[in-house]
Amino acid sequence: MNELIIKMQEMFDTPEKWNSFQELVNQNGNIQNRWWQSLQSAVYQIECTMGNPNWEIKKWGGWDIKWYVKGENENSLVIHFTGDYFRICASGHLDFAKVNELIVDQRFNPIKACFDRIDVVSQNDTIVCEYRNFSFGSSYDGRFPNHQTLSWYAGNRTNDFAKQLIEKVRKIQTPEITALFREINENCRKDMP
Repeated sequence: MNELIIKMQEMFDTPEKWNSFQELVNQNGNIQNRWWQSLQSAVYQIECTMGNPNWEIKKWGGWDIKWYVKGENENSLVIHFTGDYFRICASGHLDFAKVNELIVDQRFNPIKACFDRIDVVSQNDTIVCEYRNFSFGSSYDGRFPNHQTLSWYAGNRTNDFAKQLIEKVRKIQTPEITALFREINENCRKDMP
């Protein structure tokens, strides 16, 4: 580590080089946001032209993407992707206790079976979730340490990333699972005033 620091010190042999480096460090978050927005836009464009006709897609915030059954609304059971996780979650308009009661029935096992790996089950509003499970021929494949590391792929391997994400979504968007989503939505809605 000390050798690396010495090399870095030698690289910044002028105030201009040091200031340029500082500006780059200060823009780290903005760079990541642009990379995630590139992925979000690519996925949205593909889904709007070739998506499953029984599902809606919505861009949400700067990075997030949600899919929900057509005819429902986003205040239902949704497929949700953000840089850190890919999950199925219940919106605030669903009674999560009721969702949990239903989801333990073996009839709902196909929902969980769609995931390559399950990192979280039935926690907060999350039914099932996997963290940063993507593959790009990297030493991090399947277990990226954080969304910052994964963000590079969102902006520089955008099409490959979009393809992998959409493949995950398509596993869930089968007629059988779509019917299970509808059943959960119908039976677990909160009574709204």
